[in-house]
Amino acid sequence: MNDDMWLWLDLYWRFMLVSLLAFGGGQAALPLIERVAVKEQGWVGEQDFAAAVGCGYVTPGPVLITATFIGYRVGGLAGATAATLGVFLMPWFLAATTARLLREALHRPRLRGFGRGAAAAVVGLLALTSFDLARHACTTWAYGVVALIAVAFSLRTKVHPALILLAGAVVGAVVG
Repeated sequence: MNDDMWLWLDLYWRFMLVSLLAFGGGQAALPLIERVAVKEQGWVGEQDFAAAVGCGYVTPGPVLITATFIGYRVGGLAGATAATLGVFLMPWFLAATTARLLREALHRPRLRGFGRGAAAAVVGLLALTSFDLARHACTTWAYGVVALIAVAFSLRTKVHPALILLAGAVVGAVVG
């Protein structure tokens, strides 16, 4: 196998593992993706990861489209395909094959408790990821103000998140 094939397999394998370990959906996977793509493999830098997450929020699909962005940056179209299949294929397969079994099992108290505990852990991981992204995105007071305004608009209005993100991008382009 050539080096490209190994890279594509590595992208597929690592994103498949992320998808299997991320209880709570795409938001919960972001800390794992950051650890693998930025800290362990060095596939993208912290700024690129923040941009990938931003793109994930702008697209109409799930936030895990971040994997596609990273795969593309690392291995072009084939890398994007490998990362996307890795992050989506196994969860889809597992969900499709276990849906009927889970419907019956969801009435068990221990399984409900498991879900609540996993959800609480996801909140903690998301908070850590948010602080880490803020540390790299809010490099000046102006970007910090943009972040605070975005939070305020998100909490107090019904403005679509894509419009808030677009407004922040425009301010960033002007501030430079």
